Amino acid sequence: MESMFIIILISIIRLSVPVIFTGLGNMFCEKAGVMNLGAEGMMIAGAFGAALGAYLTGNAWIGVIVGILCGMLVALIHALISVEFGGLQNISGLGLNALAGGLTAFFCRFFFGSGKSPIVDSIQSVPFLAGVPVIGKFLAQFSPLMYLLILLYVVSWYVVKKTVYGLRITAVGDDPKTVETAGIDVWRLRTTCVAVCGALAGLAGAYLSIGHLNIFVENMTMGKGMLAVIAVKMGRWDPKRIVAIAAMFSFFDALQLQLQMYNTGLPVEILQMIPFIVGVLAIAFSKNSISAPRQLNKPYVKNKFTM
Repeated sequence: MESMFIIILISIIRLSVPVIFTGLGNMFCEKAGVMNLGAEGMMIAGAFGAALGAYLTGNAWIGVIVGILCGMLVALIHALISVEFGGLQNISGLGLNALAGGLTAFFCRFFFGSGKSPIVDSIQSVPFLAGVPVIGKFLAQFSPLMYLLILLYVVSWYVVKKTVYGLRITAVGDDPKTVETAGIDVWRLRTTCVAVCGALAGLAGAYLSIGHLNIFVENMTMGKGMLAVIAVKMGRWDPKRIVAIAAMFSFFDALQLQLQMYNTGLPVEILQMIPFIVGVLAIAFSKNSISAPRQLNKPYVKNKFTM
């Protein structure tokens, strides 16, 4: 019983990392007033970029950097459409999901000749932590990206809750016109937040391909970006709540993986739906949040023709 508990605990931690990375990124994006349904596209771009970077250079950390840049590239396209041009934010995000998914599949076959990459250099563990008394072996089996996530969570919480910059982000999401009147560049701030979202989603993708595994496979994100979107909504744009909701989804994800190991008689596809069913039900029965940014999903277009 104790070993099963440890196995599930390890699975929850590992599976929650990409959802939390992307959830924190989406929090910044949406608190600034930009709806982002394109998290899945940013994540899959990061996963492919990380695997390709590690494959070409033989260095997993360079792969992580490439993954971050790929996630940011998709995010900046979203910012161009949604922030600069005032396009429909939902349509932009969903379109980028399809675009990124298609491009990564195309380039995967272009570079590797199939729908998956060769085995690449990865960072799935931290061996030096094995020397820590009592819990060293437990700590050593997690990717260093998981420990980076802990640091970025603390930084994100501090920025949002304790800094003037975080206050400005919240103000831009609530009342951009007043913020502009105060002399703050609304479009630069929103674009920066979207770019941060892309960087964190790219990190999530890098974790999937070279932090959790050592290979890229087409569509390997499997809806984790959308789970992150739901976690942000249910978590009311609060870092602590987002982590809690992501952990809940990861518990059910770990549960369905364990159920696949037993002869339940259910098709694998049905079992894989469990965390998403939980997410849909959670959204359906949750109350409307009054903490949502008031200008979320409402473009604020710069008047470039004013004399």
